[in-house]
Amino acid sequence: MLLGWSVFMIARSLLLVIALAVPSGSAQMGVYGTVAAHVKTGDRAPDIAFTKVLSAPVAGSWSQTNLSGQLTVLAFMPDTSHNLQIVTLWNDLVEKFSDQAIQFLWITGESESTLLPWLGEHPISGWVLLDSTGRTGNAYGMEIPENVIVGADRRIVGYYMGTTETESLLEAVKDGRITTTRPDKATLKAFMESGKVLIDAEPQRIPRQDDHRPAFPPSYMVHVSLAQNEERGNFSADDYWALKGYSVKEVVGELYDVNSIRLHLPASLDNNKRYDFALVLPKGESREKMKERMRQGLQDNFHVTATRENRLVDVYVVSVVPGRRPPALEATEDGMGGRSSGIQFSSVEGAGELQEEMKPQSISAIRGVYQDGTVNEFCHRLEGFLDRPVVNETGLEGEFKLYVKSSEGEENDFLGRLRDELGLVIAPSQRNVEMVVFEPR
Repeated sequence: MLLGWSVFMIARSLLLVIALAVPSGSAQMGVYGTVAAHVKTGDRAPDIAFTKVLSAPVAGSWSQTNLSGQLTVLAFMPDTSHNLQIVTLWNDLVEKFSDQAIQFLWITGESESTLLPWLGEHPISGWVLLDSTGRTGNAYGMEIPENVIVGADRRIVGYYMGTTETESLLEAVKDGRITTTRPDKATLKAFMESGKVLIDAEPQRIPRQDDHRPAFPPSYMVHVSLAQNEERGNFSADDYWALKGYSVKEVVGELYDVNSIRLHLPASLDNNKRYDFALVLPKGESREKMKERMRQGLQDNFHVTATRENRLVDVYVVSVVPGRRPPALEATEDGMGGRSSGIQFSSVEGAGELQEEMKPQSISAIRGVYQDGTVNEFCHRLEGFLDRPVVNETGLEGEFKLYVKSSEGEENDFLGRLRDELGLVIAPSQRNVEMVVFEPR
């Protein structure tokens, strides 16, 4: 079974160049104002409010009756002209489904003075509607821009972030494989084997500063305890930091800025136990100072010391075919734009929706990558999932568009396509690499 992009769009980072109004109080205030409607999966999709049709795939204007009789994808993008890469992905998506009963609506609130000249050079496929007041986003209960799929019965199928996930979500909707039930540890294996694809039942909310503040009196003490439930997350402000449901290996990776494959832990700590780590300070401090306190608290609690040392280990070396370079990442206006990052796997042991749920994999398990950025970032992303460190020996500088996917079918020719299409070669070898080593005191 192939694990689709919707499941393994790990650390996706689609950049929206917008100003988020994060409130300090309890009112649900966001990009589209105070949330009054609380619609969810199964509810009737609200009408689409707009001030102008900027582009249409057919003659005539938009009608609310269009929301029935076919699948509809709504993409909310307040700032469009700074997200050319997302627009390109969107246009490819619309083209791919052009022969099917699926309509695509791009809803933006950007000022016409910047938007219209940009659209003249960068047309957007499907319907493009201008909603300068954000009424539609508000009607759909959103605090931040998301995408929405509406069924042919005009009922909301669900909400999701990103663009590359759309294809597999639509296929899952058509096949009846969509679900809003998030698997836990007990149901994860069955979920992966079912072929179901996860979508959110409700819009995401903007995190409030105190949502996850630990209930400890302010001090400089790091509190460590076994996790009492399955909640996982990294929550912080300038005066607290909480890592919930982390293994020791995961928290070390977070605090020392290394992938877990570059860690050496005592056997007693290299296990699946989950902990909550919390620091609640009397006053705000820098993130680096908080990291220092958390590192020391970790070492004191588990009675270990940490050192960095070079060791000769098995690695994957990334090199470049002589005379070749991957395609450069095109800069958008003002040097800003949308970025995506993802990895596609074959069916793998220990696979889950989150990176932390996966066991390290061989390079042969990868079926595709989708990475905007430097080769170092590409190597770091791969290394986060693999069973060896990844060493960059390409010597390439700059940012690249590193998209490659294995051919359809049973045979995995990802490495061959990586070489032929991008000029990059990945091969096993040995190198001296820096490791973070923990030893008992």
